[in-house]
Amino acid sequence: NFFGQFRIFLLRRIVKWGRMHMQRALFLGALSLGGIILAILDGPITDSPRWDSMTYLNLHTCLALLLSIFCLSVFGNDQPVFWRESASGICIPAYFFAKVLVNTVDIVIQTFLFTAVYYVVRQPWIPFWEFIIPFAWTSFVASGWGYLVSTLVPPRHGPFFVSLVSFVVCGLLGNPTTMANYTGMTFMEVAVSIISITRWTNQMSFIIAYKHLNPTPEDPSEAAKLVLYKGVFYADDSDLDHPYSDPEFTHACLALSAMGVVLLVASFLGLKYRNRAKQV
Repeated sequence: NFFGQFRIFLLRRIVKWGRMHMQRALFLGALSLGGIILAILDGPITDSPRWDSMTYLNLHTCLALLLSIFCLSVFGNDQPVFWRESASGICIPAYFFAKVLVNTVDIVIQTFLFTAVYYVVRQPWIPFWEFIIPFAWTSFVASGWGYLVSTLVPPRHGPFFVSLVSFVVCGLLGNPTTMANYTGMTFMEVAVSIISITRWTNQMSFIIAYKHLNPTPEDPSEAAKLVLYKGVFYADDSDLDHPYSDPEFTHACLALSAMGVVLLVASFLGLKYRNRAKQV
């Protein structure tokens, strides 16, 4: 009776969602503060170019970290209640999808707030609806990491594990300088493409920025940096005026879709089969 139980779990989750004002306000405040700090660092303090891929790397990593921590509570909290209900024969897919669906509302709000705050302060000279697209993909995959960790790791260890995951799959493996070192190393290129979020979202952000800004830096160090980014993220200049129809952009969307779906499936399997001894 999937749909019957799904309706019950959905209504229960909505009621609980309405009571999470303090937790939601805490994360919205943290996201807003993070967006403001990063915008000030990129603008008045360091005066980074608006096409600089490292600024986008920091943005995606910050968003992924905060969202994955927020998503730990979806399945990490109330585990004893779930174990008792599971032992009584509830429909676990209905329970899983109801929680994920309601939590998606928070993910959308938090993603929009973070990008909007940064956008208003930094003024990246890119249409907002295009600027936010890569961050939506980051949120989708990062939430999957949060769900997965919450089903496999005790709640008290969850923040440490998602912080480590965010640092590795976003901050470390998605660094364009690091990625340039993997050129010609087939195994590393494949591994990074499979597990790194920012390997793809950073590429999307750079392509969009390059399309709108068309930078021609006069400073030799910035010119060399631009050449590096183009070599890592976009080897062919012929279609830079049309990034959304370009294979590189399409490949990023497909890779992130697959990554997010795999994480959701793994999260469901972790919820269903992890701690089976306690679900009796």
